[in-house]
Amino acid sequence: MSENNYEKIKDIVSKILLVDKEDITDKISRTDFEAWDSMTHLVIISELEQSFDIILEDDDIAAMNTLDDIKAILAKYEVSF
Repeated sequence: MSENNYEKIKDIVSKILLVDKEDITDKISRTDFEAWDSMTHLVIISELEQSFDIILEDDDIAAMNTLDDIKAILAKYEVSF
């Protein structure tokens, strides 16, 4: 598991949601944070695409509801964890 990629995701999500990185766990979901609305979701997606140099498919974007989902989907794009 690449701790750096996992930490990178946590950094992105915590920065965009304006929460402490320690509050970001694998089980957090879009419903846990009022700030994680559709526009914020797109910002997270954009940051992930830029950080990992990938272009996510629409179905994958829609399926990203938890940090676990994000990790699983990024793994499809050869991002290691």
